Amino acid sequence: MIEWFERVDPDAVFLRCGDDVWTYGEAALQIAERAGDSVEILSPGIDPDSLFAVLGAMAGAGAILLGPSGPPTSTTDLAGAALAIFTSGTSGRPKGARLTWENVEAACRASVEHLGHGTEDVWLTALPLHHVSGLSAVARSAYAGGGVRLLSRFDAVGFAREMRSGSTIVSVVPTMLHRILDHDAGPFDNLRAVLVGGGPIPDGLLERASAARMPVLPSYGMTETFGQVATLRPGAALGRRAHPLPGVELRVGDDGPIALRSDQVSPGYLGEVDRGDPWFVTSDLGEVDDEGAVTVLGRADIVIVTGGENVNPERVEAELMGHVSVDEVVVVGVEDELWGSRLVAVYNGSAGRADLESWLTGRLPGFMVPKQWVAVDSIPRTPLGKPDRRQAQHLVTDL
Repeated sequence: MIEWFERVDPDAVFLRCGDDVWTYGEAALQIAERAGDSVEILSPGIDPDSLFAVLGAMAGAGAILLGPSGPPTSTTDLAGAALAIFTSGTSGRPKGARLTWENVEAACRASVEHLGHGTEDVWLTALPLHHVSGLSAVARSAYAGGGVRLLSRFDAVGFAREMRSGSTIVSVVPTMLHRILDHDAGPFDNLRAVLVGGGPIPDGLLERASAARMPVLPSYGMTETFGQVATLRPGAALGRRAHPLPGVELRVGDDGPIALRSDQVSPGYLGEVDRGDPWFVTSDLGEVDDEGAVTVLGRADIVIVTGGENVNPERVEAELMGHVSVDEVVVVGVEDELWGSRLVAVYNGSAGRADLESWLTGRLPGFMVPKQWVAVDSIPRTPLGKPDRRQAQHLVTDL
């Protein structure tokens, strides 16, 4: 990793955080000083000291990144990898994906080739560094010799201001984009790319962003691939689809799961042997069009079986987010004697049950309309901002 920094003009700006600035030369020194002989287990914040600790560990024996509350790990054996990042665990137990230098460099190289970013670009992020979306944005920019603007937390006002202050590439999740547009309707003429990923995109959100002159590019990726493996090609017609990055092969099986083959794909998880099959079968359902672009339809591992019918909760959530009086929503299944699993919508907003049931009528089949509605001040979320389905289930069952 240090060579990435040494091949760039040492006086070029690598990192801005608040009023503090680090050049590439200063960053190289920081990383070299922190490159230790043993694997580091880190719980990084969103700050420069945490960032250099992670990059230094990656340049040394390797880093295992934990979120704010764990999960704990019983092994530090990276099996030759440079990094282990835990999956979000929104629908199951988090697992530490081992990522080699080949994985990281392949991901960065593919991003540069697909998006065309370079030394003149500045990548803005407020995503957690223990999550692949936050760290991969920094790594992709460093690989290209560009700048990074790191915000220690997300708020729509501050983020929109930074979007107008020299940033050219932005990484956001749909919830962040929604809040930015609620605060600032644009135009944002200085941006080259706004990558939107990490969850289903509600109807109308891409169109709102496009009207604000944001070059929005839906992006698909995961921890096991060090972030994006498919992103809408710049200049392509607006839509939820995403084109595979260079070097990424993608296919969809008869029953819908997306499978990937690429140098980006992790060899396996902490405490487990390497994966034997070069094809990594994801838990995501999707379809591929004639151009080879993928549209992600939802996750197979969160499907709720209610009354003998399969319900993708993300589809229900996307429809509900289209209602003007719904701010946040997560749909979960709870055990029920009659239905097997009872469909429950946990939401924040001013709409009432009758209004929301009426809104879904005609938009979704009847079995997809929640049987229970729970209004809350805020829904539980992971540090990245995704709905925490397990916590939402606990919230309902504790009522």
